[in-house]
Amino acid sequence: MRLLAIETATGVTAIALWDGDDVREVIVDGARRHTEVLAPAIATALDRAGWAVRDLDGIVVDVGPGLFTGLRVGIATAKGLAVASGAGLYAVTSTDTLATAAREAGILGPVMAVVDARRGELFVAGYDVGAGAPSPLFGPMVATPAALLDAIGQLGDQSATGDPAGAVTAVGDGAVREAGLLASAGARVREDLVVPSPGSAIRLVGSRIAEGQLALGHADVHPVYLRAADAVANFQVRGAPS
Repeated sequence: MRLLAIETATGVTAIALWDGDDVREVIVDGARRHTEVLAPAIATALDRAGWAVRDLDGIVVDVGPGLFTGLRVGIATAKGLAVASGAGLYAVTSTDTLATAAREAGILGPVMAVVDARRGELFVAGYDVGAGAPSPLFGPMVATPAALLDAIGQLGDQSATGDPAGAVTAVGDGAVREAGLLASAGARVREDLVVPSPGSAIRLVGSRIAEGQLALGHADVHPVYLRAADAVANFQVRGAPS
């Protein structure tokens, strides 16, 4: 099975290809230029692999939570390629992907996936990570930095695995942004696990397909925004009628 994964939930644009054995991951850009760089990067990656669009069996896309524009670009591109190729569509969340990357890095126990939502907010989800796929415990949800402290306590109480101290490991660009606050609450921040990895996403979906998960219809693949777009919020803050 040949899969393409698309990652545009954060400021980074990244893709991965999987042929059922080997995963090739490419970090394309880190400057929030999803619209400009995503399609050319996919074309280049397919060409280097010797694949045509019609050779794809499935397309994996990060549906968020994350940046509004990035999610729209990634999902629209995934749907367009699915139409062109006849490939199936598979959705993953940015937080599931981060938790999967943590497990692949050998992290066990309570894991908090934290995505920078900007506007002084964060997208947060908690997981219990063991030998299998990470088990969701809460979220994803919108949180203020101060609310992270409550989430850390909640996560430590709910996790059934990990070291006896129950230390929470935090991953994602939001965790790096709030590293000082998280460290003050006893959490360990992994600064090497910042971007939701399309390689991890493609392996996660590959395991789900092996377990019988079917492709989604186009109408079932939609962004997980969790809140209004920045443009709407700015419009309302300035006193314009809603």
